[in-house]
Amino acid sequence: MKLKKAICVLLALATALPVVACRGHRDPGGVEINESQTQLYVSVYSGGVGTEWFTEAVRGFETKYAETSFEDGKKGVQIVPETNKSNTAGDTLLAGLKSNNNDVYFTEAVYYYDVIAQGGAADITDIVTGKPTEFGEEKTIESKMDQALIDFYKTEENKYYALPWYEGYMGFIYNVQLFEDEFLYFKDGYRDEEYLEDMFISDLSDKRSKGPDNIEGTRDDGLPATYDDFYKLCERMVDLGITPFIWPGMYSYVTTYAAYQMWADYEGRDQFYLNFSFDGTANDLVKSIDDNGVVTLEDPTTITNQNGVDVQKQRGKYEVLKFWENILRPADETDRFYHDLSFSPSMSNTSAQATFLSGIVNSTGRVGMLVDGNWWEREAESIGSFTNLANRGYNKADLRFGFMPFPKADDSKLGDKRTLVSINDSMCFVSGRSTGARLKLAKLFLQYCHTDAMLQDFSVNTNMMKPYNYEISAENQAKLTYFGKEMYAIKDPTNENVDVVYPYSGNAVFLNNFAEFHPYNWAFTIPEGNSVAAIFADTNLTAKEYFEKLYPAYKTKWTTYLSKVN
Repeated sequence: MKLKKAICVLLALATALPVVACRGHRDPGGVEINESQTQLYVSVYSGGVGTEWFTEAVRGFETKYAETSFEDGKKGVQIVPETNKSNTAGDTLLAGLKSNNNDVYFTEAVYYYDVIAQGGAADITDIVTGKPTEFGEEKTIESKMDQALIDFYKTEENKYYALPWYEGYMGFIYNVQLFEDEFLYFKDGYRDEEYLEDMFISDLSDKRSKGPDNIEGTRDDGLPATYDDFYKLCERMVDLGITPFIWPGMYSYVTTYAAYQMWADYEGRDQFYLNFSFDGTANDLVKSIDDNGVVTLEDPTTITNQNGVDVQKQRGKYEVLKFWENILRPADETDRFYHDLSFSPSMSNTSAQATFLSGIVNSTGRVGMLVDGNWWEREAESIGSFTNLANRGYNKADLRFGFMPFPKADDSKLGDKRTLVSINDSMCFVSGRSTGARLKLAKLFLQYCHTDAMLQDFSVNTNMMKPYNYEISAENQAKLTYFGKEMYAIKDPTNENVDVVYPYSGNAVFLNNFAEFHPYNWAFTIPEGNSVAAIFADTNLTAKEYFEKLYPAYKTKWTTYLSKVN
């Protein structure tokens, strides 16, 4: 290869032809290498967010530096991607960091401090704390980050070696058109009605209830305000021949993640964050629950590392378990609130999405809500589900899917802020093996991807948000799908009714036991398992019995967690 490169350079000099004319070999992914340019190798996990955002970023970056020389005898940049899912995330990626050729990584399921420990990431403090004036912007990346993310990603030496990538929530996606067609919105004054069918609007012009935010005229008007309202909504759907829920039976974690989100919503940002900081006062720890479900609380409790496990007794966990028990075991046993295949190992995430969408054209198979992540649209699009609808006359741009605010446990919680927790352990970093021109380019590319312009571009291409504070222009908002606009409404800097919690902290117990605090582990794990839906489906445990198993299960582990702290 060195010989081929030398011949190309000599020919270019001898003939005065543009250097760009020299072509070389193909990389293992089949990309033809242009040896007249400097290569930048980028690994991108092609999961739910897809790679369209990356294609746009590459196009813009290569164009900007098309006439710039980063190496003698070369001009311009060629970004060479690796998008094979099996190689770009998790343990496989971690194991390959010391040997592969990539300069930049956008990945998931890899622990930040494990990457640092093996020298897998370069110091990028300069681009995180420095102004991106190269790209015409003044705001630093750090200034756009939540303090919890700063505390986690900034090491004890005040260094950054990676950045969070994208923001992911699990929740209930609903078909707005179906809700309108079947009048599935609660009307104003619905609690005065005796019969279920009279609780809902009968015309789209009818005034709707205030919803869980308890504010008239907002996006959640008419949606169930409390858990009891939600059960009534499910009952109404069943009466109309609509299956309330579907989730992928292949992935048991989905309902656990949804329950985790509901727990955060119950507790609110500050109380929920105690699960990661272990520093503050817990106000709703359960002391006891009697046989009638009446809860007695402990006095406010100061949480430290020593008693951090006590947050497993937060009341929100019990209330959420009661919710899921009622969904999976409705009062009327003739009702079923979930799709027959929601527990089938053959029902994948994309199959559940396709089934949910098929109800748009199949009146006999209608499903009201999909339990999934906010990346679901891109996933469904990747397997052709939206193309199938388009072939039937339903264009994606015209379809409306909402991200339902979780109902509140009871009236006492109405008006509390909507609280969501970002569950994706995704990040991006520069390889610790990169040097010279490639290191310089890798840092520039990562900084470029975090400019306000490119953060907006990511949202336009994915209909999702990144975990940074940024506004989306009116022009770009118009490019979002209805669901994308729902995502932006959550993160809109002007929205004071929503909090987002990032499950990270700089606490030593947290850092030294990171995997244990992953949502799927630090949520609802008992000896019977950690899948909320499966436990209620496969055992006779009540919500009370399930809850009472949680604290002892984690208590036995806490001494081990503490022992790992130096």
